[in-house]
Amino acid sequence: MENSIQIKPVQLKSQIVCTIITPDFLPFAKGLLSSLKKYDKDATLAVLFNTPPRITHSYEGLIFFEPQDLINTPFSKDIQKKYAHTNSDHFRWALKPVLITHLLEQGYQKVIFADPDIFFVGRYDFLWKLLDTNSVLLTPHWASLEIIGSEDNLLSVLRNGLFNAGFVAANQQGLAAIRWWASMCHYKMDRKQELGIYDDQKYLDILPVQFDNVYVVKHQGCNLAAWNIQTCKRTMVNNRLLINNKYEPVFIHFTNDTIANIIDRNDPLLKPYLDEYCRSLEEEGYHLFSDKKAIDPAKFNSLLYSAKHKLRLRTRLKRFFFRLAEKL
Repeated sequence: MENSIQIKPVQLKSQIVCTIITPDFLPFAKGLLSSLKKYDKDATLAVLFNTPPRITHSYEGLIFFEPQDLINTPFSKDIQKKYAHTNSDHFRWALKPVLITHLLEQGYQKVIFADPDIFFVGRYDFLWKLLDTNSVLLTPHWASLEIIGSEDNLLSVLRNGLFNAGFVAANQQGLAAIRWWASMCHYKMDRKQELGIYDDQKYLDILPVQFDNVYVVKHQGCNLAAWNIQTCKRTMVNNRLLINNKYEPVFIHFTNDTIANIIDRNDPLLKPYLDEYCRSLEEEGYHLFSDKKAIDPAKFNSLLYSAKHKLRLRTRLKRFFFRLAEKL
């Protein structure tokens, strides 16, 4: 591989986490790895670049791949031909099941895929144990399904899918399901509500029906994000953050919406984790908010914003009382 160094494992381990990035997102991959290592010092992260990187030296714990390395994996060649030069997002998302398949075919017994903006904040060894008896793991969005006052949430689930494609895990017995997912990503990557298609994600709804031993992770500390603020309640219990008074946070999906909700005080109890996430990226020379112009922390400290925030709280109270009246 020219202009980059691929670090191959000397001995294949039984399990590995993987992600896909553009070359400029390397700090995010390194941040993800650091969060994994906090709870498993031997954690390894396989990183697939969707375009040739400019890596001139190795990084401990990272294994680098390019699409060309996966060319013999089912659907890889066709996906590259279809998306590599037409839509970089579709190409990157469609490569998820290809990368999982490649690692399983290379001998890994268990593989977790995590988006690069995921950050682990708690022990996750139970996820590996779940793969002892389950072929595939999926995490629900846990979006609110109430229709009174929040119809958009229900419609979003119906449009976008029950499960979040930012986290998918599989073992050797899950290869058939992951290969089928790859075939669907090759078939069509688009957002067509009338066709029931939402990029790589909506296809995941079919896996628990069509394949055996597909497990839905019910631990609500997994995949915390903006979309589950209402249903995965964040509360402090004896100075510990718990989700729905039961689950400890495991990993947070720091999408732009998640970050914005934390900063604008809609999700304040995740703020310490956002601070940790920012520090992790800064250690790699990346300053999160310098790249997110739409998320300006300064504006959330202004008097104008404070007034708007209070107005939103009053609106929520009105919605609450409306729902209460509907039940009477």
